[in-house]
Amino acid sequence: MKKLYTFLLFITVHFTVNAQAPTWSDQIASLVYEKCGYCHHPTGLAPFSLLTYNDAFLRRSAVQSYVVSKQMPPWPPNDAYQDYAHKRSMTQAQIDLINDWVNAGAPEGNAANTPSPPSYNQGAFLANPDMVLRAPVYASKATAGRDDYVCFSVPTGLTTGKKLKAIEVIPGNPSIVHHCLVYNDAAGTSVTDTTGNCAGPTTGLIAGYAPGEFPTIYPNGQNVKMGIQLAAGAKLVLAMHYPQGSTGIIDSTKIHLFFYEDTVTNIRTVLADPILQDFGFCISSNTVDTVYNVFPPSSPLPVDITMLSVFPHAHLLGKEFLVYAVKANGDTIPIIHVPQWNFEWQGFYLFKNPLKIPVGSRVYGGASYDNTINNPFNPNQPPQSICAGLNTTDEMFLVYFQYLTYQAGDELLDLDSLTMPPNQGTPTGVITEASGENYLLAYPNPFNKNLVLDYYLENETEVSLMVFDIQGRLVRNLGSSQSQKGRQSTIWDGTDNSGSQLSNGLYLVYLKAGDKISTQKVMLNR
Repeated sequence: MKKLYTFLLFITVHFTVNAQAPTWSDQIASLVYEKCGYCHHPTGLAPFSLLTYNDAFLRRSAVQSYVVSKQMPPWPPNDAYQDYAHKRSMTQAQIDLINDWVNAGAPEGNAANTPSPPSYNQGAFLANPDMVLRAPVYASKATAGRDDYVCFSVPTGLTTGKKLKAIEVIPGNPSIVHHCLVYNDAAGTSVTDTTGNCAGPTTGLIAGYAPGEFPTIYPNGQNVKMGIQLAAGAKLVLAMHYPQGSTGIIDSTKIHLFFYEDTVTNIRTVLADPILQDFGFCISSNTVDTVYNVFPPSSPLPVDITMLSVFPHAHLLGKEFLVYAVKANGDTIPIIHVPQWNFEWQGFYLFKNPLKIPVGSRVYGGASYDNTINNPFNPNQPPQSICAGLNTTDEMFLVYFQYLTYQAGDELLDLDSLTMPPNQGTPTGVITEASGENYLLAYPNPFNKNLVLDYYLENETEVSLMVFDIQGRLVRNLGSSQSQKGRQSTIWDGTDNSGSQLSNGLYLVYLKAGDKISTQKVMLNR
């Protein structure tokens, strides 16, 4: 009798626990849409979608591994230092929810309870733009040892002025667009420069794109209107960065513009500038060094300003960023702390509530750089002295800010709600492996022994797989062959063409399938 009671108790507890396990329909879907959907949708930056149960179930183990290790969702800022709007970081409770769901077998639950996923239109997050501008079709001229920096001057064709409410950059080829900075040329005098040395104008920045970056939505609500004035005849300058390894690959990036109604008045102008910067530093080999800057450089701020967002920028040696303001009375205003810099994930971070930086304050910023063999991202092995410059293998110290003149009550505004994109409804034309999609998935990443390269071919075609180092040199040719339609898989063991082990660092895996190209950056870290 005692054994029967124990057995029944076990069965009761077992099914009670399973009944309480989180399900895709009731808990997980909405969390994935919020934290992962922006990149993991059919036309997004990520190599696969997670918007359906089948998508997520297929990759449940990878999702669990990356979420539990906090490698995903990517969110570099330290949330304990400052609070930001639309943050992608997960709380420990949310991480536990994903972990529990996968451990319980990743159940779907009642499919009828699944919320409608957000929809995306060819990589766009915001629907129905008022104007679409496109850069010319361009083949990257990046070479080994030199990135390609070009500027496209694109006429708006406006015959009357417009007030810009939001702007979204849609990279034509996300695999090679490292970043795009958008500048407002009100006079319309700029010209296209494809010499490879154009990093953009010195003034007029209105938006930026880097992998994972959200669209720029200026705060707007019933009593709050902020944005940018676009003059009649204005041009937009798209300052593009194409990295080494992208030679000959085609891009044509688009800009989606969203305007206020012409009847809307009293729109407050938002400015964006790299008010902290240093282009005169070098980091000696085998050292960890720090670069500092202060604004204003010679005297405190003469007026109150409202700070909306911050965008620190460095390259591969970056290790940590800290930015703050100090008031006249000595009090500190935290702005941003990035404890572990990641070159692949950077952009504008919008504050949950705008920061009031009062008259008499100064803004301070510092970044540390690791130019030793201990930095797996170091582009040189052995390390070499690196100075400030445009190439990815050079370094940078820049901190951009979006700001405007302070008005009473600015610090009470809720930027989460005032910059909320509209409900996108239900997606159409979701692409899955069953319907055909070329993509390249590399895992685990970072890897220390074998890297699995998965890709799906929509048709039988000629396939070439190659690996380049960060300086654009071909280090491993994984072969070319005629491959059948469907899922394919190749393993790279981190060796070069001679069979020698390669040094730790960043590499670019290049897949050419017919006339389509897909790339993935991977980290070898033994």
